Amino acid sequence: MNENIFKTKTDLDPSEYKKLFGDPFWNEQGSSKARSFYQQLNEREKALMLKKNYLEMIKKARERNFDMAADCLQWWLDGSGFTKTMDFNWLRRQREVIAAENVNIERFEIDYDTKFGLFLLILEEGKTKKFSTHYDRQFTGGIFGELYYTSGTSILTSKCIFNVTNKGKDNYMLSGHIIHSWHDRYDWHKGANAYIPSFGSVKDSDALLVEKYCGAKPYEMRSQWKQSFNVIFKFTSSGELNLKLK
Repeated sequence: MNENIFKTKTDLDPSEYKKLFGDPFWNEQGSSKARSFYQQLNEREKALMLKKNYLEMIKKARERNFDMAADCLQWWLDGSGFTKTMDFNWLRRQREVIAAENVNIERFEIDYDTKFGLFLLILEEGKTKKFSTHYDRQFTGGIFGELYYTSGTSILTSKCIFNVTNKGKDNYMLSGHIIHSWHDRYDWHKGANAYIPSFGSVKDSDALLVEKYCGAKPYEMRSQWKQSFNVIFKFTSSGELNLKLK
């Protein structure tokens, strides 16, 4: 397809696709000229126009120093489909990720599903055994933060591998670690949409059209980090647990 379509069919600039729907945050109504031009295009031509709009989004994201969001959108446009390993240091700078991490750690501390308490009840004095379980926390980035534009909603899975020793008199020793695994699929869902500053409400169906004609592909995003522990705690036969991991 001729990429000069915007010069040959109209004087509409490629970045003006954002004016199709306007920007409700700034009370912009959108361009009737842009809408009229867009509706005349066939699917392939619409996909090219949409791709140029995503490239404009990447440019705007970098201007805001949202480089991770820009990188992830570019990874999708490039169409390799390969898993992208995310920098866990960047993830742990996002308040929503730390909040999810803390929720999962607190679940270990309070024995959220009672599995740890049942394990301790049958652990004989002087014996050491391995205990393992996991908790999942789904969360969504706030609309004003970069995480929202990088992944939207994602999941943090926290798995523990603890060696626990019954020291007697309700005292226990715990050593081991919790592995936090963050994951999300960078993909799109027909019927969904998201508000993008300066671009208004952007439909997922737009992205699906770009995948169909321009080679963009969904992919997996993953990251992992580990926290180690070595603590003494108390657990009574009545089920009272006093465990602090933070």
